[in-house]
Amino acid sequence: MRQKEKLKCPVCSVKFIPRTFYPEEAIFSTSDGKKLSGFNGYIESSGVKPAEVILSSWITYCPNCNYVMKFVKEIVKKEKIQNQSIIAKDIKQKYNNYYFGFPFEDYTQYLTNAANKVTDSIKTSLKYLNLTAWENMYDFGDTFKLLVRFYANLENYCNSQLTSEKEKDLPIKIKLLSLSPELEATLLELNEIRNKTIHGEYELTPLDKNRINHVVIDFILNLVDTHIKPLINSKKLKSKYNYIDLKDLNSEIKVFLNGYLNNIFNDGKVVNNQIKVFLEKLIVN
Repeated sequence: MRQKEKLKCPVCSVKFIPRTFYPEEAIFSTSDGKKLSGFNGYIESSGVKPAEVILSSWITYCPNCNYVMKFVKEIVKKEKIQNQSIIAKDIKQKYNNYYFGFPFEDYTQYLTNAANKVTDSIKTSLKYLNLTAWENMYDFGDTFKLLVRFYANLENYCNSQLTSEKEKDLPIKIKLLSLSPELEATLLELNEIRNKTIHGEYELTPLDKNRINHVVIDFILNLVDTHIKPLINSKKLKSKYNYIDLKDLNSEIKVFLNGYLNNIFNDGKVVNNQIKVFLEKLIVN
C-alpha cells in the first residue's frame, strides 16, 4: 500500500490526519453537460447514462480552525471503444473505466497502520526471547520440578545475556540483570531455597509454592517489558507517527500484548491478574 497523503488546511496551513470523512451525495455528469445529484440519476429507466461519475464526495474539517473541506473520492470515466477490424453491424459498445484513487486516509486507518508496524516490531523482538522455553511452566503439578526447571532456564538466559560472566555463580548473574529490587530479592531468596531443597535440607511450604508460581510469570513479564520498552519509547513513536495520539497507540499495543501473553499463559485467574497488572503499568514513555 502506498503512503497516504496528509491534509493541509488551505486557511491556516496546519497539516493533519482527519478523524474521519463524512460522505455527501454522488454527482453524475451526463454526456449533454447536465449535472445530476443522488443515485437516482443512474437509474437505467431514466435513460441517463453518465459519461463521468463521482461515486462519492466527502467532507472533513480542520481541527485547528474548523474550516470545512470537500473532496472527490472516486471518479469513473467511460470511453467508448470501437474495434475497427469488424464490420459496422457487429460493433458493440465497450467502455474503458479510469479510476482515480483517494490519496488521503482518516485517523482510524492511520492508527491501524501505525499499530501494525509497532506490533510487528514487537513480535520480531520477542521471538528472539525463545519464550517457548518458559511457557506453561507454572502448570507443573510438582512445584519442586517447576522450581528446578525455572532456575535452569534462568541460568541459560543469564549466560545468553552475560556471555563474559558464564563462569560466575548464578546469584552474581542475577544481580547483573538489572532487575527491579523486589524481583531480584525474590529470585535470590528462592535460589537459596532451591539449593536447600535439592540437598534435602528443606521442604517447600505452601507459601513457597505460591511465590514460585508468581515469580515465574513475573520474570517472564519482566523479559517482555525489557525487550519492548525501547520499541514503545514516546519520543521515538512521536517522531515517527507525529499525527497520532500516543494514548490511542498505547491502547492498541496493550490489546495486542494481552492476546499475545494470554496465548502463552493460558492458565487461570492468578496468571490473568498478573498480566492485567502488567498491562496497566505499561506506559508509553
